[in-house]
Amino acid sequence: MKQAPDAIYIVTASPARAEAIKQVMALRGFDEVVGVSLKAIDWNTMGQAAQPALLIVDAEGDEAALLAFMAHLPAGLKPLVLADRFEESVFLACHDAGARDFMVKPVPDAYLMSRVISTLQEHRLAQVARQKDQILEELGVISARSGVLTTNYLLKQLEVAVKAVEADPVQALSILMVAFQGGQPGQLGSLLKESARGLDWVGEYFMDKFVVVLPQTGKRGALALGRRIFQRLQQGHGGGISPGLRLRMGVAEYKGCRNYEELLNQALSQLQAEPEGTSVSRDIFASNA
Repeated sequence: MKQAPDAIYIVTASPARAEAIKQVMALRGFDEVVGVSLKAIDWNTMGQAAQPALLIVDAEGDEAALLAFMAHLPAGLKPLVLADRFEESVFLACHDAGARDFMVKPVPDAYLMSRVISTLQEHRLAQVARQKDQILEELGVISARSGVLTTNYLLKQLEVAVKAVEADPVQALSILMVAFQGGQPGQLGSLLKESARGLDWVGEYFMDKFVVVLPQTGKRGALALGRRIFQRLQQGHGGGISPGLRLRMGVAEYKGCRNYEELLNQALSQLQAEPEGTSVSRDIFASNA
């Protein structure tokens, strides 16, 4: 069954508690509010389209049931958890499982409603972003494989950036090329987008490489991006990327290049000079800063 756009599940141990929370929300005009038993819900039998926009979870003091429930949440669901008391181990487990908020009762009605409204707004924005990406995939702008620009579109953007520098030699332009072994393209694409700035372009470069185009940025800025990528991986911000991932990187700055192909070749030459199988734990740019 497909849910309404703002469907909310109130997951509790008793119908009475679910009804009490529903009464708090009764006058807000939500599309659908459903009370669900904490121990009865089965995510394995529920399709993606039937998943709610928001979960409010109140285990009513049963911390073991709460932890069991959180351990089996589908990826992407970020519940609001109402707890009878603050227990650090329970809080950390809920946080690691993706809880959007962990609130200790009694929770004022107005505060609960503010968190519900805020979380639903985030859900709607995420839906809009996914729809936009689907359209861009159909137009050949975004790659369904990695979630970043396709090779063809990336090269078009690089060509535009090069022409801007040729028209105004004061401007700087650099690129960072990343080759990888192990790991999934989608995870790596996401990591690069999160590490890059808003004005940068991140795209595939054929099957086993990515390129980040950094407008108005010299080589030092590209080196800083390379270090930032390694640091995020070392600190565990790789979005589940395999520990066996190997990266090599190359940097080039548009100085004296005849065209964008030469810029790409310079980055590729530096990348190929790196030892095969460079580990993510090694900062290959440390000596070049």
